[in-house]
Amino acid sequence: MSQAAIARIYLGCSFLNEVQRERAKQAREYLAQNPTVEHVHFPFDQQVVDPAESPQVKLGDERSLLWQSQTYQNDLAGIQMANCGVFLYDMDLIDDGCAFEIGFMRAQHKPVMLLPFTEEPEKKRVMNLMLAQGVTAFYDGNTELEILKTYDFNANPAKPMTGYGII
Repeated sequence: MSQAAIARIYLGCSFLNEVQRERAKQAREYLAQNPTVEHVHFPFDQQVVDPAESPQVKLGDERSLLWQSQTYQNDLAGIQMANCGVFLYDMDLIDDGCAFEIGFMRAQHKPVMLLPFTEEPEKKRVMNLMLAQGVTAFYDGNTELEILKTYDFNANPAKPMTGYGII
């Protein structure tokens, strides 16, 4: 019996450099192959443009209150419409926004899969307790990203975090 595609995923990640953008692209390709996934909300597809801002505005520049407010509201709406979250979490360049989004999803009792990545896999791995215990399923992003093709997002089976020190 085939599984129905009913999962609405919020795909959260940092999007600051080419490595992170490539991870997001690969994750989206894998999620598109998953028979349980109906829709993937990727916040960077919903970019807000404030006509009053300079077209040359870059990441890290001061942004208008209109841009900030609309971007924040769009992200929250994406989380509210999703029934589960997938987060590509960069352990080398921690993103407070991802941590906030994970907390917001969990506050709504929605399951979250966390896939941490690092460019230094030999280094001692340490994670904040709130993330380590706050997510539903934990897979190593460097070695297990392909789980996105087959994970049952209808059932969201738990898989606890292991192999990390806790802070």
